[in-house]
Amino acid sequence: MIQSAHREGIISRFIVHFALILFTTVTPAGQAVVSPEPLAASVGMQILEQGGNAADAAVAIGFALAVTYPQAGNIAGGGFAMVFSPGSEPVALDFRETAPAAAHARIFQQPDGSVIPDESTLTTRSVGVPGTIRGLYALWQSHGSLDWHVLLAPAVRLAREGVIISDFQHDRIDRYREKLGRDPDTRDLFVPNGNPLPAGHLWKQPKLARTLETIAKKGADSFYEGKLGRRFIRELTRKGGIMTREDLAAYRAIWRTPVHHRFRGDDLYMMPLPSSGGIVIAQVLTMLDWFQPEKLNVNSTETVHLFCELERRAFADRNTYLGDPDHFAVIWQQLLDPEYLAVRADGVDLKKASDSKTIGPGMGPLATAGIRYTESDQTTAFAVVDRNDMAISLTYTLNGNFGCGVLLNDTGMLLNNEMDDFAVAPGIPNSYGLVGGQANAVSPGKRMLSSMTPTIVLKNGRFHMALGCAGGSRIITTILHAYLNATLFHMNASDALASPRFHHQWLPDVIRVEEAFASNENRLKQLRSMGHTIEQVKTIGNAILLIQREDGSLDGAADPRGSGVALVN
Repeated sequence: MIQSAHREGIISRFIVHFALILFTTVTPAGQAVVSPEPLAASVGMQILEQGGNAADAAVAIGFALAVTYPQAGNIAGGGFAMVFSPGSEPVALDFRETAPAAAHARIFQQPDGSVIPDESTLTTRSVGVPGTIRGLYALWQSHGSLDWHVLLAPAVRLAREGVIISDFQHDRIDRYREKLGRDPDTRDLFVPNGNPLPAGHLWKQPKLARTLETIAKKGADSFYEGKLGRRFIRELTRKGGIMTREDLAAYRAIWRTPVHHRFRGDDLYMMPLPSSGGIVIAQVLTMLDWFQPEKLNVNSTETVHLFCELERRAFADRNTYLGDPDHFAVIWQQLLDPEYLAVRADGVDLKKASDSKTIGPGMGPLATAGIRYTESDQTTAFAVVDRNDMAISLTYTLNGNFGCGVLLNDTGMLLNNEMDDFAVAPGIPNSYGLVGGQANAVSPGKRMLSSMTPTIVLKNGRFHMALGCAGGSRIITTILHAYLNATLFHMNASDALASPRFHHQWLPDVIRVEEAFASNENRLKQLRSMGHTIEQVKTIGNAILLIQREDGSLDGAADPRGSGVALVN
């Protein structure tokens, strides 16, 4: 039961800044937190040291990130969590957003079927029914040990007393100043007088603090069925939104059975639909077993070619067949059939690149294949393991950087633009070039297809790894490659994440490579000679990784491409 008394928060805005400069640490068995933002990581570690378990720490981190990492941390977004408690099978928590009841398949289209510019990304019609508050509450109800209000106290304190704007946050706000300047309330908070919040500025969010305090005292129902939710809907409606109080009241977080795949003695537990990541990774690993993976060398021409050929086939299936299983008859179990995947793998030529136009989905096209949907690369992933080996990998998002860029001033909540993750119009590729199918068309109450793939790996029934990533469609390949770097190529957590990355997603028919990968001209020349088209990008993904070694020691790393940290004690 939620206690009415609200105790003091457990950290101030300045605690442990000096301790958060390392990206990686390895120590004897203990507890660990990996987060994309240092203050939120410290919140999680404080909860563990206060006697909380991994679920308590994950909830506290989730709310803290809503204050300290506003481009993706949130209470008005949604996501997924993989949860492992020793002695039981891992379980998957789905708190993905849903489409409001007033949504329909042509909501973002002109009468002639063309897409209304920015309608699904920069307006309040793009807002899906938020799932984060209900999801974090469900996680606490089922696995938490400390009082609910204790877990929100750090976030309340950080919002009320303020956080120091880092160079990273200043740069991020500056990069999106145009988007943040469209809505007057958002502009006042992030770019006052047209200037992005400067590094070193003490940034306070008193209205968000009051909202968090209400949730701390009264629980999730204060938002979904109470006065807080009514205020949310009232202001959202004033700004053109279509969501209703009934949409909020109907929202539920759902416990689902993970996608389970065995590989080289590991048991991988990955998110099921409406996440596509677990299915894609399981497909690739199944096909990989046909090619003697133990003989591969990391990032060699042969390895890159093979991985891209397998990813090409898995993404063709993903983009055509997958969607919300509660709203579409998805055939994902057939997609994991070893006999089906043997046929898919048999088509790989180890000397020559396939043509994506001739590969296609393995079970034939759906009637309306070619529908567009979009996924942003701005997401946040974090992981926690406690002294009792309870482990949680959680990924959640607003979709675009800072969501749709609209702030509800009365509650201090920044809104998502998750409706853009649906197929919004036929025949138009998204910003990642992904081509989807009718399984992901807009429908009332439906959950959008996602690439978010929080993952837990067990070995001999014990916690072995936790993985998560931000990066849109690249989440899936980043997690796959990080896992294989640690297992197949025997890297520690830091090296597994630092390794140069590449990515193939069927369409567009290109291998995207990072700058560090592209520095090897001979490898690029060989790949081109095999028929591959290469496209260079700055970075791919922003991942986190926790590994428990055979001796019980913990090895944690945050991606060097981001601003995160790993804390172990």
